[in-house]
Amino acid sequence: SAQFIAIEGFKIIGSELYRNVGLAIACVGVIVLITVANAITAFLITANVAFCIVEILGFMFALGIVIDSVSVINVVLAVGLSVDYSAHIGHCFMVKGGTNNDARVTETLADMGSSVFNGALSTFLAVAVLLLSKSYVFKTLAIQFALTVILGVVHGLILLPVLLSLFGPKPFASAELPPDMKNPGTESIESIEIPKTNKNSVTTQHMQSLQD
Repeated sequence: SAQFIAIEGFKIIGSELYRNVGLAIACVGVIVLITVANAITAFLITANVAFCIVEILGFMFALGIVIDSVSVINVVLAVGLSVDYSAHIGHCFMVKGGTNNDARVTETLADMGSSVFNGALSTFLAVAVLLLSKSYVFKTLAIQFALTVILGVVHGLILLPVLLSLFGPKPFASAELPPDMKNPGTESIESIEIPKTNKNSVTTQHMQSLQD
């Protein structure tokens, strides 16, 4: 009967949540390690995803969302959605050259920050209309997706840059050099002083050479 299926579902839903979320985070860690090709950056990105999931579960408790089949599916989906923001920042950080992590983080946010924020904003607007729905499934989906987007972009644009500035690894060997190191030893044209010649002395020397 339907009641038996519901009871059996609630009996195993807790273990299913832990197992599925754990496997999803583990898969995210492996894939990020392959794509980013740096263990430290991959660990920081994966840790951000794990923090985001824990915070989503905390907000679910505060908002009265129970652990059922609908919310568990959305939590597992949140793992794949939240990694997007941190992965872009982490990869962009690795292709920024230099030895100053603070400067690399600044350049990363200048290049990728607006794109990540715009992506989060468009995703939020896509599910915002469902917040007004009266359906339990759609409203739960909208709340959890909104939490995923907000917490994901906060972790990607605030927490991860701080962690990278503190524990960030060296850049790739093919990373682009910072602007102040692209042309070492060269001076701008404005900084080169051109000596001024005295027209009268040049004319006098020229006349003397003609007389000789």
